[in-house]
Amino acid sequence: MARTDERRGYMRADIQALRTVAVLSVVLFHLWPTRLSGGYVGVDVFFVISGFLITAHMLRDAELGRFSVTRFWAKRIVRLLPASLLVLALTGVAVWFLAPLQYWDQWFREIAASTVYVQNWVLASDAVDYMAAENVASPVQHYWSLSTEEQFYIVWPLLIAGAILLGKAVRTSWQRLAGITLGLVVVASFVASVVWTAGDQAYAYFITPTRAWEFGAGALLVFAPALTRFRTALTWVGLGLILVAVLTFEAATPFPGYWAAIPVVGTALVIWAQAQDRFTVGIAKLRPVQFVGDVSYAIYLWHWPLIVLLPFVTGADLRTLDKIAILAVSVLLAWGTRVWVERPMIERGRLFRPRVSFVTAAAASVLIVVLAMSGGTTAERRIEAQLSAAVDALSTDAECFGAAAQAPGASCEDSELEGTAVPEPAAAAQDTPGPYTGPDKCPITIRGSGTPQPCLVGDRDGSMRVALVGDSHAVQYASTFTRMAEANGWALDIIFKPGCPFSDAMRVQDENLTQGCVTWQDNVEKHLAEQDYDLVATSQMNGVDWPAKDGVDPEQYAVDGLVSLWQRITASGTPLVVLADNPKPMETVIECLTEAGAEGAADCATPRSEATGYFDPQAEAAKKFADDKDFAYVDLTDFYCGDQECLPVIGGATVYRDSNHITNTFASTLAPFVMKDIQPLLNGKR
Repeated sequence: MARTDERRGYMRADIQALRTVAVLSVVLFHLWPTRLSGGYVGVDVFFVISGFLITAHMLRDAELGRFSVTRFWAKRIVRLLPASLLVLALTGVAVWFLAPLQYWDQWFREIAASTVYVQNWVLASDAVDYMAAENVASPVQHYWSLSTEEQFYIVWPLLIAGAILLGKAVRTSWQRLAGITLGLVVVASFVASVVWTAGDQAYAYFITPTRAWEFGAGALLVFAPALTRFRTALTWVGLGLILVAVLTFEAATPFPGYWAAIPVVGTALVIWAQAQDRFTVGIAKLRPVQFVGDVSYAIYLWHWPLIVLLPFVTGADLRTLDKIAILAVSVLLAWGTRVWVERPMIERGRLFRPRVSFVTAAAASVLIVVLAMSGGTTAERRIEAQLSAAVDALSTDAECFGAAAQAPGASCEDSELEGTAVPEPAAAAQDTPGPYTGPDKCPITIRGSGTPQPCLVGDRDGSMRVALVGDSHAVQYASTFTRMAEANGWALDIIFKPGCPFSDAMRVQDENLTQGCVTWQDNVEKHLAEQDYDLVATSQMNGVDWPAKDGVDPEQYAVDGLVSLWQRITASGTPLVVLADNPKPMETVIECLTEAGAEGAADCATPRSEATGYFDPQAEAAKKFADDKDFAYVDLTDFYCGDQECLPVIGGATVYRDSNHITNTFASTLAPFVMKDIQPLLNGKR
């Protein structure tokens, strides 16, 4: 982020004040999100400022005949990378010593991505990756905005250079060509932002094409005529627009899209107006305002790692005093970074030489990437060892391992399993069903697609053909049905789409996923009818929102959606088995187990009334099929819960891999009990 209006050659107090508004909005939002619900727009304020200053710098150099793309890049490297890489390196060290193993793979991967400024694309990919849905915020998540900015810095000078060359070739004004190019970029990016946000907001939030217009809006100001009237009024109107966004926008606001125009236009008005009245200038020039603006970049870098990592030091969620301390320490670290890192590097003019800058930056970046990858590799090896231990446990003759230890009416105790948790909680997140990650990995239907992708497991010419269909809460039983298929010689097709219930009713989703789910469900039903399966099994996530229309009760809508679909399946003569959804553990069950250990697993149990205290449309719909001989409802709740509590470790097996899914290991141990419950449906089908 440049710090001067280099076209005019002096520090602009109003821009420094804007930086103060932007960084305080972001930091206070991160510390008190419910108090400053729209503070995230501070990032958009930064984008507009950067677009203006960088374009002003490039045009000044071009007018003087000394514009160089490589020299421009070199200056950006010297101004931005030293502080950025310092924070990344120290954050990596802190993660190694403070963070639990289960976070290492994700966090070190993001540190590496942030080092090479592609963090925004990693987060965009994770935002639409169901397997990454349980990812927690990493201490470098905020580098997404810096990545977007660096990508702008790479592309925009190339466009300026292209305009200069084209202008000379056709003997026309390169400034006009640059302005036209910029205008086209702004229009195209804004349209993309609106359309993409409406269709897939989680993805649109991070990607560069939906944000480029914000930089472009600032850049267009360089071509705008200077204002001579209404400067003060426009300045305060602009500030008002920013504050409206900061105070009224929420997490649910479809952003960026057209809503981003409010803070962007507000910022552009302040920069364009450049108020000269004594009152406004006096406020902008207050020493605290200028100081925070001067160190805003470093404050932004430091504050988020402190927010994420401090709870691992204190062992508790952030309290008010912790938040105040983070704010103070962030400012102190930012001042030190500015004085001892940024300024010395900038003042060493020789480092602006492109070759020196590129080599130095590349060497430092490679070092951090290598260290981050080493941390991720260490985590992967330890997790793989734990998953191997889980496979070994399943292959032994331990009769009480997993669900057998909790089987209703049975008495199963094994002293060797006491005080153990397989896999260890740190590896539980990776203990996913085979269709996701195993040797028989299945293709995952992407969010907007409605094309089913059946995945065959077991004997292709088996005595029976079984289909397991549904969302992630159906496919989590893949190992349950795989063990049954292998033991009985079945041909098993697994057909799943994360986030999509197998129902005529659809969950609350974004437009892209919802339409994909509707089409997918229709196509799956056609596939089932054409293939003439001997048994169809399904399950779905409960405790979610259902978008009923026309005054219909949402819960009844969810029940009716299941009843209508199930009736069509059983009416065709195909037996249907429905597995009840698993009880929900506490939100932080893995963190709790990691801290308590297997010996303290009881401290991480959830009251049964709480774990099962959500609306279950499957249970209600199943009542309609009580007399249907081709239907079975399998309620496994008693395998998870005693009379009072639902347990996170049962028979030495870790039950949950996140806040709502069970581990592949525990699901495998359910196979003999599910087989017993569905046997009546299979009689006569062999």
